[in-house]
Amino acid sequence: MALVVVFLALLGFAGFSVVAHTGMTASEKMTRAVTLAQEKLEDVRRDGIPTAVTSTWVNTEPYGSMTGAIHHQRTLTIQPHTPMPGLHTATVEVRWDHDAHSTSLTTYLTN
Repeated sequence: MALVVVFLALLGFAGFSVVAHTGMTASEKMTRAVTLAQEKLEDVRRDGIPTAVTSTWVNTEPYGSMTGAIHHQRTLTIQPHTPMPGLHTATVEVRWDHDAHSTSLTTYLTN
């Protein structure tokens, strides 16, 4: 009887380990996605809005193109003079797991 109890306890722990590991992987991907979005927004803040941007501008870095983030895709969208003249909206959306998940960050910049 004691052997059965030990076996069931070990079986339950093994199942919990798989769930915990899967959760960490999802958490790591989410953390990486937010970091990628923050890094791109910092690039935009540092470099500024290109003067040639007169309409909505979109740049996508596809899956596999970013070092250390092959499971992520990052899209930068700049909307000039939105929500008002002289103010530009920059949004970075990061997707992962073949578009199953996404997160985005937005900031507003002046000329």
